[in-house]
Amino acid sequence: MALGYLQDGEEPSSTDAGTHFDWWPAKGTMVWVQYTFEKPSKVSQTQVFWFDDTGRGECKVPVSWRLLYQDGDQWKPVETQAKYTVEKGAYNQVAFQAVTTTAVRLELTMQPNWSAGIHKWHVE
Repeated sequence: MALGYLQDGEEPSSTDAGTHFDWWPAKGTMVWVQYTFEKPSKVSQTQVFWFDDTGRGECKVPVSWRLLYQDGDQWKPVETQAKYTVEKGAYNQVAFQAVTTTAVRLELTMQPNWSAGIHKWHVE
C-alpha cells in the first residue's frame, strides 16, 4: 500500500477526516507503519499529526509511540532525550541523535477499545 499522502504537503486539520491512514477495525493493540528510503538517508527528527475522529468514529490518539530505525537486519529505537507526545490537533515532533538508515518505523500502542490513525508523518 502506498502511503505517500502521509507526506504530500497537504496540511491536516483536527476537525476534518481528510486524507489519513488508520488501522481500524483493529483496536487496543501495538501496530506500526514504515518508510523505506531509496538509498541510505541521514535522519534526525520526525513529526506526526494523529488522526482522531472521537465523536464520529473509533480512532483516538495513541497511548504511546516511538520511532525505530533499521540497522542491518535489526530495528533499533532512536536515541532521544525528548518525550514522545500524543497531542490531538497538532504535530507531535521529536528530535533525536542522527542516524543513517534505509528505513524507519513509527510504532504505536492504541488506547484500549480504540483504533488509531495518522494524518501526516514527516521524517527529516
